[in-house]
Amino acid sequence: MADPPDKKVLKATQEDDGNVDRLSALPDCVLLYILSRFCFCTKSAAATSVLSKRWRNLFVLLPEIDLYFFADEDVSDRDRLYSDFINFTNRVIRQRNEAPIRRIRLVLSHFSERHRMLFEWLLISVAAAFSLSIIQELEILIVIDRTTKPLSISVPPEIFTCKTLVSLSLKLGVYWTVPDLVCLPNLKVLGLDMFKLVDEACIGKFLQGCPLLEQLELSMRPFNHERDADEHIEVNFFKISSPVLKRVILCFQGVESEFTTVVESNSLEHLSFLLDGQHKVAIDAPNLRSLKLHGDLLEVDIIQNLISLDNALLEIDFLCHMRTRSAIISCSERAFKFFRGLQNVKSISFSESFLIALYFSQRVLPTFRNLIKLQLDPFDCPAFPRECMSSILSSLFESSPNLEVLIFSEVSKNYFSKDEELNSVFHEALPLVLVECLKEIEIGNFKGEEHELKLVEFFLESGKSLKKMTLFGYAGVSLSKGLDRILSFKKCSDDCQIVSKEQWNWLFR
Repeated sequence: MADPPDKKVLKATQEDDGNVDRLSALPDCVLLYILSRFCFCTKSAAATSVLSKRWRNLFVLLPEIDLYFFADEDVSDRDRLYSDFINFTNRVIRQRNEAPIRRIRLVLSHFSERHRMLFEWLLISVAAAFSLSIIQELEILIVIDRTTKPLSISVPPEIFTCKTLVSLSLKLGVYWTVPDLVCLPNLKVLGLDMFKLVDEACIGKFLQGCPLLEQLELSMRPFNHERDADEHIEVNFFKISSPVLKRVILCFQGVESEFTTVVESNSLEHLSFLLDGQHKVAIDAPNLRSLKLHGDLLEVDIIQNLISLDNALLEIDFLCHMRTRSAIISCSERAFKFFRGLQNVKSISFSESFLIALYFSQRVLPTFRNLIKLQLDPFDCPAFPRECMSSILSSLFESSPNLEVLIFSEVSKNYFSKDEELNSVFHEALPLVLVECLKEIEIGNFKGEEHELKLVEFFLESGKSLKKMTLFGYAGVSLSKGLDRILSFKKCSDDCQIVSKEQWNWLFR
């Protein structure tokens, strides 16, 4: 039976509508938004060129350029792929017909000496884009091939004179030199890696060209006498001073001689050091809220009282380079002086290496009335008697009258003492007045061994105020038997909750 005329018209209209590319008919701004939301990177967006002529060069107009080069270890034609990647990147940057660029992000793996010239050519293209677009963010990350020896590259000075740049991250993995002229009036976030300290004032000059800088992350290349002798470069002092800095992360690796770093800022709130070598640090930041120190230190000098300090993480060793008794005592005195400057802290994490220095100072610890959270991290030092560690721990607990949260990253068999009578040891190292006030306890790398179970039992029986006991199980170890026994322990606090978690939860908590 034939369809009526009105049904034929409707059917024909539906068939015609099926052939219309309504997506391509959308305005450029809408299509660019779609590409930016659903494509992982610029290269993925470029794949849409095959859809139609309308899409052919649309990806070139994206305001955010994200390009990544990754190659397998055994790729035989890696050099050709790298060359193709550089050519593609240059095309994306140079053939935009003045389309605005908000961000450029380049990530390259397996970089080697053979690629240096091509990469420097790419940097020239990036620098040229600064004169054509209002670029706000630039991020370049290079991962050096493991067989490549250290090398240097030239960074175009135009990158450091962009008035619109808000965020700059150059983690090049190769050595480069800070330019003489820096003018980045709107820069707020700066991350630099592996650059040369040509003199003591070079970073100061750099910061003067960044009057609005709030976040700074620096990874500095150490001076090497053999490598840099011909350049006559020897820097052993470094100063950061800025009135608006809020967050600073400093990383020094392989420093051969004694090195001094000074950080000065009234607005600074977060400060982190990752140190390798012989370092002296001076901090003049009265409004600091967070302090993290990792590595080897000779001295830390607090210029003004840290009255606003909320948390401190001290994974540091003051005694690493000490070889004589007098040197150990002297360095321990400096460790105690630094520790005394942290009296206002609310949360603190120690490595045992720092506690060893406090023990050798033989000084009475100050009272930490604001301290409510304490974390203890193990440090393998067989030569240091555990009885001495138990003594300094007891002094530390007695100096923390308002402690509420106690965290052990791990409790080894002889953590408090080699004495088999653990109950008496616990009472000596853990003052009852402290345990009765604790509200929360965490133990990491928990294996359910006898000494751990006895410690848990001691806390449960003595913790009048205890609300929560969390055990982070050691990877691959079942805690079922240990938990059954723990649940049978008498609890002084009926409200105490016992929680068991996997160790990876400890790492990301």
